[in-house]
Amino acid sequence: MKTVVSDLDGTLLVDGSLNKEIINVLKDFQKENRLVLATGRNFESVKWIVDELEMEKYQTGALILINGLAFYDFKDHEYVYLNSFSLKEANKIIKIAYRLFFRVTVVCQNERITQSNLYDKIYYLLRYLIKHKPIPKQNNKVVYNQVEKIELGGTIFFNFFFKLLKKRLYNYEVVRVSQYWIEILPKGTNKLNQLKYLVSKYHIDQNDLYVFGDGENDIEMLQYANNSYAPENALIEAKNAAHFKCESCNNNGVIKVIQNIIQK
Repeated sequence: MKTVVSDLDGTLLVDGSLNKEIINVLKDFQKENRLVLATGRNFESVKWIVDELEMEKYQTGALILINGLAFYDFKDHEYVYLNSFSLKEANKIIKIAYRLFFRVTVVCQNERITQSNLYDKIYYLLRYLIKHKPIPKQNNKVVYNQVEKIELGGTIFFNFFFKLLKKRLYNYEVVRVSQYWIEILPKGTNKLNQLKYLVSKYHIDQNDLYVFGDGENDIEMLQYANNSYAPENALIEAKNAAHFKCESCNNNGVIKVIQNIIQK
């Protein structure tokens, strides 16, 4: 049995969706093999993918969710969820990110809450002064319920502020998942920890393990697996960590490699 572990956004999905070729190949793969989706998304946001691929039906695969914060095994329905941020920690991170001009999205179990950054507020103020358009109201007293992770984007001088952010939040996992998108998680949280657990649980041989990823949150997995691939559109850090390259996600690069695996 072969095991394929793939990131979703920027790796497997094409513009955030599954096309017919992806669905058909992965259904065929699951008949005799194990498919693991390793993503920064939570269960609610991957449920439609699970349904499309009929993963519950095949019961061979697993999910590594929220960049390793959660794990679900379709075979025995084991579910593991690690502790994330306290509200005090979340508020501290939000304040630091806000001062560095990042647009903050707080991902909770059942909702996503996005806040305007300083740049947005300056823009709205200038728009009001010049064009007399009203300034959008924002609730500054949001109560967060079970924070899973914090996402950042939309800042000016992204690379400069990203470096400052990593220094300020040195005791957290601050990973760049795409060119202008950052995710923050508790220290030590990563996809590899859950992958190692899966490998140990089912005694998966390295020769039967294939890993695909495009972002900094995939680096540990890409370095770990002998058969690891980064698509052409991946961040340079992911490409350097992977042992092989494949075509971009828009050209179904991952699916083409999986088709070759099936034919072996």
